[in-house]
Amino acid sequence: MPLDYNSLLIAIGFSSAGLALTFFTSWLVAKTERFLMTWSVGLALIVVATLIYAAFLQDFAPILGATGFSVLLMGLVVVMAAGRQFRTGRLPVKTMALSAALSIAPMAVPMLTGYTGIAFIALNLGATAILFATAWDYWLGRAEARTPILLLAVLYALTGVSFAACAVVLVYERQWIIHEAPVNWVENLNLAVSLASTAGIGALSLALNQSRLARGHKLDAETDALTGLFNRRALFGKVPVDLAAPVAAIVFDVDQFKRVNDVHGHQAGDEVLRVFGELLAANTRRGDIAARLGGEEFALILPETSLDEALMIAERVRTRISRHGFASPAGALTCTVSAGVAGCDVGRTGRDELLRAADAALYSAKRAGRNRVVNAAADTGHDVGRVA
Repeated sequence: MPLDYNSLLIAIGFSSAGLALTFFTSWLVAKTERFLMTWSVGLALIVVATLIYAAFLQDFAPILGATGFSVLLMGLVVVMAAGRQFRTGRLPVKTMALSAALSIAPMAVPMLTGYTGIAFIALNLGATAILFATAWDYWLGRAEARTPILLLAVLYALTGVSFAACAVVLVYERQWIIHEAPVNWVENLNLAVSLASTAGIGALSLALNQSRLARGHKLDAETDALTGLFNRRALFGKVPVDLAAPVAAIVFDVDQFKRVNDVHGHQAGDEVLRVFGELLAANTRRGDIAARLGGEEFALILPETSLDEALMIAERVRTRISRHGFASPAGALTCTVSAGVAGCDVGRTGRDELLRAADAALYSAKRAGRNRVVNAAADTGHDVGRVA
């Protein structure tokens, strides 16, 4: 039995049904991953299109053909939208509506007016455009997981090429009006590519989702929920025990934070910590580590930073938070911080030694009256470096 277009859709329909069920089950486990449901809907539409198309082949009724092809194109559009939603977190409703209209109208008009061959050509070209757009969307998001996303882009693009080849052959053979599904070598190639791509796209998409979930769990375990900074565990996990100069550490503590909570309430206290976390994040560069150590205590680890540079960063942060006003039901308030800075400009130093020195300098700042920056080297008379 030749592998005609009907067989192609039936085979893809069965594959799509299995994938739709798999994506739906995955969504039930992680309902925040809404693109899984979008994928399921797109694949379900492809399954429905297969059933309608099977009925269409019985008597080639134009209304059935237009309906089946429309549902198929809509399914591809929704799959494209799922890819965009996976990359951006947003469902592109306007893009979906425009893509569906631009692909369905050129197919439906000739189908309903008897030019069935032209309708098949329009279907293939519409599918090509949607698949190429999907491939491009994945290409744009390749930074997240380069190899699997590039493979997804390639599979979508190759499937698009196979649909384009079907259209080219119909045009070349001038099949403007046909009374049965096209049967030729390029349709068989389209079948093979589509089936392989369906399986490959499904496996890669599920693997990408699992990888993203794992990264999300890891990030949650490393992140302080209130400030968005790393937590203490992440700081000690990410900063090596042995550090090469120049390197510096700053330890901050919000002054009289208990009084803020007692007078203005814990909600105001949380706002102070959140804003201070944002301020620290704004003063970090690539490679720096900003963390909330616990309570009202924070730390910055600054590789490739001299002690003098770290002192300037600490003073800038101290000045900016002191100028930031906060509001609470108990009235307006301002907050200050104290900071201890330790650095190693030559040789090497230990992470724990560096943090201990910065912490000791912090307490010197507290004893000296708060709202100030203390240099550990000036406080103790020596730095924390050692010659390699």
